[in-house]
Amino acid sequence: MKNILSANQFNKEEIEKILASASKMEDAVNRGVINEVLKNKIIACIFFEPSTRTRLSFETAALKLGAKVISAENAMENTSTYKGETIEDTTKVLCSYADVLVIRHPEAGILDKAAKVSTKPLINAGDGANQHPSQGFLDLYTIKKEHNRLNNLNIGFGGDLLNSRTLRSLLPLIRAYEGNKFYFISPKELELPRDFIEELKRSGVIFEELRSLEEALPKLDVLYMTRVQKERFLDVSSYEKVKDLFILKKDHLKAMKLDAIIMHPLPKINEIEKEVDDDPRAAYFRQAQNGLYVRMALLLHVLGL
Repeated sequence: MKNILSANQFNKEEIEKILASASKMEDAVNRGVINEVLKNKIIACIFFEPSTRTRLSFETAALKLGAKVISAENAMENTSTYKGETIEDTTKVLCSYADVLVIRHPEAGILDKAAKVSTKPLINAGDGANQHPSQGFLDLYTIKKEHNRLNNLNIGFGGDLLNSRTLRSLLPLIRAYEGNKFYFISPKELELPRDFIEELKRSGVIFEELRSLEEALPKLDVLYMTRVQKERFLDVSSYEKVKDLFILKKDHLKAMKLDAIIMHPLPKINEIEKEVDDDPRAAYFRQAQNGLYVRMALLLHVLGL
């Protein structure tokens, strides 16, 4: 049985296999010749936090592969968790119904508890500000499609880095490839935690920390913008203080390379001006589309197919 709990669990060989599988899934979807290899399987999508892309793309991925889906959105209110049931008990019950569990939860690390009692493959669809491995894989797949390589790239992350599980999920994957340099661009209030920075230094990762987009834009092959996540703040006033500090504007595009790409995990609120959407370098909707192919590949991976 294979669980997917963290992007850190994968070596380069496994990463390459999943990317190759996602490419095959994309080709199959485009040609309309999907083999319903999961015809007798049931996938449970249980989301204790709101989701559009992750939940619906996992469900679509399952359906494309011939599986059936059982799901719960707003599961904090609409399941027995509302009555006080533990994640361990919920997981045990789900394992009696489904062949794969896809779970999102606001508490960082809680899916490690679920994995200890799960008798079926478990996929972490986001646990608080901790990890979101399927997002990391679709981001990696997007960069490879857009640039035709995963090495020798300048990659900038802008905005709320303190709470960015997308950054924490992409970095372990793309660090498997050589020659990449990272730029962490944020106000001090939203910078990466110092323990995370120290771990990067110990690992020999090449990076710079910057306070403005303008410093980095001319150098970047990839700009990964992130939303200031209101739900991670303890009070509204702290959120209001920082929510408008990093906004990518149409005028910024003049400073960017012609073949650079702009990524975002979505939803975007105000951190990217709407006019940027029309620029061919804006890759975030293509990025969301890639989530379908990657999640098809991940469902096959956890089932050993």
